[in-house]
Amino acid sequence: MLRILIIEDHKDFRQAVRQFLELNHLKAQIMEAGSGEEGVIMARKSKPRVVIMGFDLEGINSIEAASWIKENDSKCHIIMLTMFDATEIVMSERNRDIKAFIGKSEIYDQLIPTIDKCLNNN
Repeated sequence: MLRILIIEDHKDFRQAVRQFLELNHLKAQIMEAGSGEEGVIMARKSKPRVVIMGFDLEGINSIEAASWIKENDSKCHIIMLTMFDATEIVMSERNRDIKAFIGKSEIYDQLIPTIDKCLNNN
């Protein structure tokens, strides 16, 4: 079964993303983590195929968390959700572990197609 891990420190937003995924065609085990640290631990244990992560996490930042997750499981696809200008973030070399960046205002249009693309391109 497809496993998706949502890492987001804002509980209401994390649950909204989960509900959006559940209301769409994804048949997946959806897990939630409220911090980068918790997300890294959960990813090591559960080996999700897709991680959907907020960009501005408290504690371990999202770039470090993505690096640790990819180091543990190179096949995991990481999708970053951000309120910042995604083009500036994408340009940074240190973001090479992240498959896609989606603005939080674009989730409803882009999240499902991005997940599908990740799963179809391995």
